[in-house]
Amino acid sequence: MGRELTLESLLADLDHILELPQNNPGAASRLLRRLDQNLERVLEAARIDETHRQDLFRIVMPVRASTAELTQSLKSAKEDDQLREDWSRFARRDFAVLREELLALREHMVEDADFLRFACLREQLGELGGTRPERLFEELHEAGALSERTWLLLMSHPGSWRESLRDREISKQISQISAWLLDLHEARKKARPP
Repeated sequence: MGRELTLESLLADLDHILELPQNNPGAASRLLRRLDQNLERVLEAARIDETHRQDLFRIVMPVRASTAELTQSLKSAKEDDQLREDWSRFARRDFAVLREELLALREHMVEDADFLRFACLREQLGELGGTRPERLFEELHEAGALSERTWLLLMSHPGSWRESLRDREISKQISQISAWLLDLHEARKKARPP
């Protein structure tokens, strides 16, 4: 699965690619693969809200198309000795286009940060609540959805709830709670005056 997926880690990956020198598009290849894998993880977790997911998908698709163009240009530059310089120029142009798409993606991610944080949290929890439920409790506490008493109880017996999470029904309930939290965040966002 790789490292823990968070909005902050996604933005850091994006920034790292955007900071690469324009004249060295080949350096972006490995970073773009990792970014695409993480975006796929977020898109999968974002299925809890199809509207948000579709908005993100519409931004991700041009990034993928531009990445494919860049990859093809870089591959051709390696394989075609006679036209290497031309293909390298195409690769630099493709990288410039890709950077514009990445900037649009970054802007969208910042605007939709609340939803994406929940999608990342949901991805961490896994389909059945699995790997990092303590992050859900931290989010609940930070959002004020857990009372201080409940928070202290959870922290005084760390890991005591892990056995419960193996129960499929409890895992489904935690998944439902994360969806409700997303709805709550959306309602609060709409209720805020512009």
